[in-house]
Amino acid sequence: MIIANILSTVMIFSAVGNTTATIDFGNGSAEVSINEEMFSQNSNGYHKDIALLSSVLSQCAYNGENLNNAYEKLGFNVENDVTLFGYTDKKNNADYETNLINTTDDSLAFSLATTEFDDTRLLVVTLRGTNLNSTSDILHDISIFGTDFYKKSSPTGFVNFFRKVSVGMSLYIEEHPEIAESAEKGSLKILITGHSLGGAGTNLLGAYFNTHDDNNYSGFSGNEAVNFMYNALLDIPQNDIFVYSFACPNVYYGDTTVVDCDNIINVINESDLIPQVPDGQRFGQSVYFDTNEENGLLAHYGYKYINATVNDIPDGVRYYGGAVDTKITEDMFNQDSTEYHKDIAEVAVALSSASYNGRRETGYYINSAYRQLGFTSDNIEIYGYPSEDYSFSIASRAIGETTLLVVTLKGNSGKKDFYEQIDKDFSQPFGDSTTNPDYYDFYIRVKNALDEYISTHDILNSAQNGKLKILISGHSIGGASAMLLGKEINSPDSVLKIPSEDIFIYTFGSPCVYNSAVDCPNIINVMNESDIVTLVPFGTKSGKTVTFDVGGFGMDFYEPKIYAENLPDTADYTTYRQITLNNPYADFEVMKNNFPIQQESLKILSDDEHTYIFLSDGNYKINFSGNTDEILEISINDMNGFSKSYRNVNIADGKNIEFDIEDSEMFVNDETGKHIMTISTDGTEEKIKKSTQSAPKASVVVGAGAVLAVTASTLLIRHRKKEE
Repeated sequence: MIIANILSTVMIFSAVGNTTATIDFGNGSAEVSINEEMFSQNSNGYHKDIALLSSVLSQCAYNGENLNNAYEKLGFNVENDVTLFGYTDKKNNADYETNLINTTDDSLAFSLATTEFDDTRLLVVTLRGTNLNSTSDILHDISIFGTDFYKKSSPTGFVNFFRKVSVGMSLYIEEHPEIAESAEKGSLKILITGHSLGGAGTNLLGAYFNTHDDNNYSGFSGNEAVNFMYNALLDIPQNDIFVYSFACPNVYYGDTTVVDCDNIINVINESDLIPQVPDGQRFGQSVYFDTNEENGLLAHYGYKYINATVNDIPDGVRYYGGAVDTKITEDMFNQDSTEYHKDIAEVAVALSSASYNGRRETGYYINSAYRQLGFTSDNIEIYGYPSEDYSFSIASRAIGETTLLVVTLKGNSGKKDFYEQIDKDFSQPFGDSTTNPDYYDFYIRVKNALDEYISTHDILNSAQNGKLKILISGHSIGGASAMLLGKEINSPDSVLKIPSEDIFIYTFGSPCVYNSAVDCPNIINVMNESDIVTLVPFGTKSGKTVTFDVGGFGMDFYEPKIYAENLPDTADYTTYRQITLNNPYADFEVMKNNFPIQQESLKILSDDEHTYIFLSDGNYKINFSGNTDEILEISINDMNGFSKSYRNVNIADGKNIEFDIEDSEMFVNDETGKHIMTISTDGTEEKIKKSTQSAPKASVVVGAGAVLAVTASTLLIRHRKKEE
């Protein structure tokens, strides 16, 4: 298969970001930035500003004049600091006299350029894709037979390109000693980029820097010159080397996942045929977009990759359907773990959302998310994928002198019918309460894996030295099991034994978890009031709940994308209540502040046996009225463990039953006036005693500080015919 580049068609681009120059890349132009701050970012993650710069340079590389103009507009001194290799018609084409590299052949072309910012020197390596007028380039494209590279082999044509660039870098560094000097001072950044065949050479060159320590690449022609290049740059950390390939074919006939090449970002059009060949792998991580084209060669156009970096690939931590622009900072986890913090919530929701696969290969998004946040492959463990449910991940990284341990639990794949769980009993013992057996089984799996991870990643030492922070998060059922895990880690019996102020637990769209209240103040539950999953099965949650409401109601508001895009800016710990009516024969009316609410404006779910009404905090009342042959059976429960029952309540002609939601009290209105409903110990209605005044307000539901927790009440009402 010939890996070919077809020159760009006309494409118009809008200005993006904080631009510094308009670059003409052939048949189109783009606004491009370059500055020191760009290269202070984490090289393990995709960054739109660097991707755009790289994609434009990669496209300019097909024409030496365009490439020179691009460098000049970006502030490089073309005459002194930009050297072209293989562009024989250009004045600044390399003229080094050496038998190690042929600079007079218009093939395997690349360029080297350097410039200095205030405190940083940048070295840019741009590799050209296939020159269709070059027989040599075409032959390198189709040379799929293996040549030694790293511990296996790579297609010969790609290795030859990599070798040529490596030798050229050695010669260039000899001519520009300021590059080695900057490397010694720790102030050198390197950007390597290329499209198609250039992308293949880019990928191998990036892998070379990441694997040189355990492989001497002795098969090189002129190996000493290449080693000079590497030795001059030996102390450059991986995080200072940025590698962006576009439309890169598979370059390695071995397992690339065993190599830490997280700083290699391969941008791939899923419709592009070229990245699918030959049968092998790429080093590093891949970022995908799709132009949805049937012709796989047309999808290979370089300008489509430029366009994707502008419009189609979101910046930030990506998940299926979006991205969260967030990062981990050193001070982030010094905040109060019992309060809601949006910066921590953004990290947690990004990971929880990324735990879903979408259309990508198993575990792709969560792997990418961790690396975007500064974690490296050797400290990321993925469990359970490709299983649809009960998958999770554990990762750790340093933030300053502290170790951050992160556990992310994946929710259900797809919209599972949560209606089935509404009446599901909490039958699994957990502490002083009971929980759902499914949540418990998931929690046990995660706990066992976490114990093993702790023992193999030196986490315990950080904990004992007071240098450990923990973030646990999950969406939907992942959030429910995260709540159980959080409670266990807060326990004095936990193997880590760290204080609760160092443990941060964030759940998103979690269903209820317990049948009675379980205290765990450092759990923050983010709840979309439109999401029915957060309200079932009827029980309690630990910690505090922060609410937002996108409007509407039902399963359509369950998706992690909704949580990622609508995080509240500040904590709103308002109360929230759930009302359940079991097959209500009697008419009912909901009042707020003594004004009736139209049922179509309420959040109501109905099935064959129940009607469920969901109300936010406020002065609500429900009025029931009916005929002499109707009996009510009412039980009341809330998330704080309060319960109350009413049975054998008769609704007679002229008799009105009023339930005051705010005060959790039942009143009767009849010919004798308004009365508190008096009940016996078994919940049976007793004889009504006349009262001339409205009943005093009760205080059985909310206690001290209750405004800091969601109080979800369940009103269970059964109706049956009055006994003869």
